[in-house]
Amino acid sequence: MAAAIALLISGDGVRLGWGAIQPWHLVFPYFWFFVLLELLRHRRRVDDAVLFTAGAAMGLFYGGIYAKDLQHGFHPLGIDFLAIPCAMFDWGLLTVVASHISSRLRPRSEEDSFPSLSAIVFLSFGLGAAALVYGIHTIFKFYRADRMIGSTWLLADLFFAWCCWKMAQRTRHLAEEGEEGDRPDWLWAVAAVALWLPGARITARFFTMLEVPDILMYFFVAAWTAGIGYLAWRLWKERGHFDSTLVADSRYVKIAGLWRFVGSVLLILWMGADLNMTRTEGIFSFAIDLPSRALFALAFFTGRLKV
Repeated sequence: MAAAIALLISGDGVRLGWGAIQPWHLVFPYFWFFVLLELLRHRRRVDDAVLFTAGAAMGLFYGGIYAKDLQHGFHPLGIDFLAIPCAMFDWGLLTVVASHISSRLRPRSEEDSFPSLSAIVFLSFGLGAAALVYGIHTIFKFYRADRMIGSTWLLADLFFAWCCWKMAQRTRHLAEEGEEGDRPDWLWAVAAVALWLPGARITARFFTMLEVPDILMYFFVAAWTAGIGYLAWRLWKERGHFDSTLVADSRYVKIAGLWRFVGSVLLILWMGADLNMTRTEGIFSFAIDLPSRALFALAFFTGRLKV
């Protein structure tokens, strides 16, 4: 259930079109990842912060290495460095929102069992199949053709593998030694960048289209930056004063999930054959990503969510 919810609210339909509903795309990364999380649940303490960090690690692994959404030839070394915190935040959002909603629809009970051996077999098979797809795309240079990646692709893959490993270590440390509901400081920085980037990009594009002097564009981008920075700072300063009661049914989380699902469907129906254009990406980023990220950040950083 959580894997299906995550796919529906991911926005992959806007990015991939009908390819997003292919069985393999549901199996990997979504079903594979949530089976991995279930295995983690039965071995470690898991709360919303642990799930968010695990989602961030998966975002680096899937977006950085497998799908290479974070690589493109137009960026230094072929790496979209600004998109990295956004991918981490979005995968953390998907993980927590899907887990929170599914726990609301089907509450867990103490009698629930989990077939660990079957899960390990499935995880091994799924990872092997993903490695096979990765190998085929690499050998036949599909990645390099689709993403216009240059000769530094291996360096970028190693970079994302290292980042994913470090994030997985943070997840394990948080699950074993962190306090329940703990929000590491780096999460606040990731959230601030994820909220700042869509507004900054759409502001820059808007004033570029108007062909006004650059100084005016820089002024409004700076104003947006200052506003997001101030709100993030205020939220961070008040972090010790929020209610620590576990929230079993968060209105903000449900609205964020519904907004992403409905907004994606409407955008797909509206754009039709024009999906995957730059204009579609801009509309999704500003009209769907930004509001849902803001709602989730408000819920996540001001309370503890049941997952």
